[in-house]
Amino acid sequence: MNAYARSADAYLSQRILGTSPEEQAALIMEAGQLHLGRAIQALNRSDLTAATRSYIRVSEVIQEATLRLDLEGGSELAHNLAKLYDWWTRETMAAARTKDTNRLATVADGMGEIRQAWEQYHKKKLGTGGGPAFQLGSQVG
Repeated sequence: MNAYARSADAYLSQRILGTSPEEQAALIMEAGQLHLGRAIQALNRSDLTAATRSYIRVSEVIQEATLRLDLEGGSELAHNLAKLYDWWTRETMAAARTKDTNRLATVADGMGEIRQAWEQYHKKKLGTGGGPAFQLGSQVG
């Protein structure tokens, strides 16, 4: 991992620690998108070692998102998200086996949609409008 990637990871980690639960959920999805983008880039340059590191990070992101779900509360939304996260894990593993960047992009798109939903929920909760209140930037390439 290069110095830029390490500093971006450290920056994202620091931002996650000082935010609301909704912002944390959105930033977790952003981290997933970041690592999926890195996996796609690594596959495009045939760097399987870097791709594998990214798959591991994506798995960690999905696991963290899953751990944050209140499944005991019986919420239909939480259970549906758990199913979606499970599907993302299976898709990422299948893409890793077949080196399928389209599958990775599909997961990244899904993470982007969930991220936007969390951002909108956060803004609604605060009663603010406008653009995203927090954003690392477009890291998926």
